[in-house]
Amino acid sequence: MLRTLKSINYNKKLIQMLLDYKSGAIAVNIIGPLFYFYIFNSTIPQVFLILFIIIQFSIFFFRLIYGEKIYKALHEKSHQKANKSLKKYLYFLYTSSFFWGLSTIFVVYYGDEQQMFIMIALIFIMLAGSLATLTPIFHAVFIFIINVITLFVLGLLIFGTNETYYLMSIFLIGFTIVTMPAAFKIHLSLRNNILKSEEIQALNNQLEIKVHKAILETARKEKLLQEQTRLAQMGEMISMIAHQWRQPLGAISSALMSINIKLESGKFDLTKDLEREEYFNFMKKKHTNIENYVEVLSNTIDDFRNFFKPDKSKEFVSLTTPITRALDIVQSSIQSKNIKLNIEFLNTDIVSIYQNEMMQVILNILKNSEDNFLEKKIQDPIINIITYKEDNSSLIAISDNGGGIPSHIVEKIFDPYFSTKDEKNGTGLGLYMSKIIVQEHNNGTLSVQNIKQGVRFLIELHNEK
Repeated sequence: MLRTLKSINYNKKLIQMLLDYKSGAIAVNIIGPLFYFYIFNSTIPQVFLILFIIIQFSIFFFRLIYGEKIYKALHEKSHQKANKSLKKYLYFLYTSSFFWGLSTIFVVYYGDEQQMFIMIALIFIMLAGSLATLTPIFHAVFIFIINVITLFVLGLLIFGTNETYYLMSIFLIGFTIVTMPAAFKIHLSLRNNILKSEEIQALNNQLEIKVHKAILETARKEKLLQEQTRLAQMGEMISMIAHQWRQPLGAISSALMSINIKLESGKFDLTKDLEREEYFNFMKKKHTNIENYVEVLSNTIDDFRNFFKPDKSKEFVSLTTPITRALDIVQSSIQSKNIKLNIEFLNTDIVSIYQNEMMQVILNILKNSEDNFLEKKIQDPIINIITYKEDNSSLIAISDNGGGIPSHIVEKIFDPYFSTKDEKNGTGLGLYMSKIIVQEHNNGTLSVQNIKQGVRFLIELHNEK
């Protein structure tokens, strides 16, 4: 308690609490002097009573002025200026309490025992008010109570005429001894609660900053992973394009070679109507074939170009649309490896999805099955694709007979950079990004389960109402 009284350096919230009791303080500081005047105007000289009221009102006016200065300093976040204004505020509070103590001496000197009891009651009301309003700043409550009680006790001891006055003084001293530690405990409790609150707030602020940084870092990493995934898949796509172009390019080369052979052989005599017509029909047929092959090449480029275009918004499409589009890209490669496809569309409902992203997921799963068949040299490889409906969800099940995933790693296959392929063929990003696409972008879930002879990936899309 003594350590606290050595310096005036209070937390801004404690100062704020002192000033927040403005309405109660106004009532006590206005009604108190008027009540004193009303009760003792027949006993105490009028000059002193009027002077007492003027002084108390003036002091209270200056306390309000410095209260506003403290408010302004707190608003400007100038803690030093706030404590400086608080000191002057306490000087005026000291003056006010001094005159209250002086007023008690006048009652002891001029009044009788009955008026003494009234004065004690009035002082206790004032002290109760000070405990309620001044406790946040311990200097304030200490100054007011000690000043008033000390002068009151001095008056009782000096001007008292019988034992009653001495008993009153002992009672007031005892009240002070009990009250001051209690007031200090209340002050400490308020201060500790504020400090803990500020510590918690500081921790919350730090946590918010850390969470914000973590979110930004996660978003950055996710974006980087998406780019890495796209680069990895672009290499796979180029390989698929080359594979799908090989057949039509070979057919075009064969058609051109056939035309060239016909021209060099001189087999057709263009002077004869029959042979000229046969030659033109041959050329027309080859031309039509070449046009069809060129169209296949062009469509292949369009398919892959559209695949790499980012979706700007969700589309309402049939559940089977991203599947058929994915198959248009990969089916030629699958057939060339003698992989059997079983497709069963039991549900063709319209769903709201990012179509290109969902096609990317299906391509990832199909490509993993294809690579697994080659790696394990599976005889009679089969991929099953089924769509169906369950409750309020649309599901796509893609399964194969590739031997499944080892049980000790099945829970890790959606982790970033985790791959069961060798370093040259796997990045470990395909299934990780597939899970993000399904769950975070398309309001669904992506799960995997080992089944008899193979594995099943299940895409569950929760239909938006």
